[in-house]
Amino acid sequence: MNGVGRAGAGIASAGAIAWLAGCSALYQRAMGRVGRDLPDPAALTPAPDVLEVRTGDGLRLLAWHLPGTLPAGVVVSGGNRAGAGDVLGIATALQRAGLHVVVHGWRGTPGCDPAPHTLGVHERRDLEAVIDAVERRLGRLPLGLLGYSLGGAVAIAVAASDPRVRAVCTDCAFDDPRRVLGQGVWRTLRIPGPVLTAPVGAVLALRAGARFSDFRPLEAVSRIPPRPLLLIHGAADASVPVDHARRLHRAAGPGAELWIQPGVGHCAGYHADREGYVRRVGGFLVDALSR
Repeated sequence: MNGVGRAGAGIASAGAIAWLAGCSALYQRAMGRVGRDLPDPAALTPAPDVLEVRTGDGLRLLAWHLPGTLPAGVVVSGGNRAGAGDVLGIATALQRAGLHVVVHGWRGTPGCDPAPHTLGVHERRDLEAVIDAVERRLGRLPLGLLGYSLGGAVAIAVAASDPRVRAVCTDCAFDDPRRVLGQGVWRTLRIPGPVLTAPVGAVLALRAGARFSDFRPLEAVSRIPPRPLLLIHGAADASVPVDHARRLHRAAGPGAELWIQPGVGHCAGYHADREGYVRRVGGFLVDALSR
């Protein structure tokens, strides 16, 4: 092989290594295992009831029930790979507003059975199982869903096919997992998203039997109205660009509410103005579940 051929082969090898490294980094960032200690729920709220939750595919999940005084409840779901304790701040605020509140962890997070993270594809089973557990504990109370990022995307997909859900509020939900991953690739590396997202999706399908094409909140959201729907998004969100909320809002049709928060980053609205955020979200849920 001459010098030009060797140089070309070296460049090709370096490119292949970089491509594999990029695929691996994207997979680990979005679907890799996460480990951390559980917070003490008693530090933020009186010790909650522990719900017995088992998913349709046999996994046990950690879920806490914070009792309320009103005949209505809300399930609060955190973002990708979030645990039950990650949403206790807003959960306790909603409990103070009178709602029964249930928080939970996703499969593979601390306190839950080990399982691959699938960016919403299989996490739908988790939220469905939590709703079943709430019904067993509280009966058929009017029930709302509040979800952050992935939790919002999953809430849309589940509510679309579950009439037990009476209202949905999302904060920084994405409209399609492939699109949000691809936007992250472009933002970070300035290369077309499918260069990395296509192989990552193929690995996920082989490893977990989960296909991104099976989970598209954008196609599900139109089946929520006329039930109340509030879509919240930070205008400065760098993780899930605000155009996801606008696309979801257009697809939902008349009746859906859109609240864009200027200067607010990803799922940061609660921390930017806790009083205003709790007033808006709590008022929406209490009103929607009282109808």
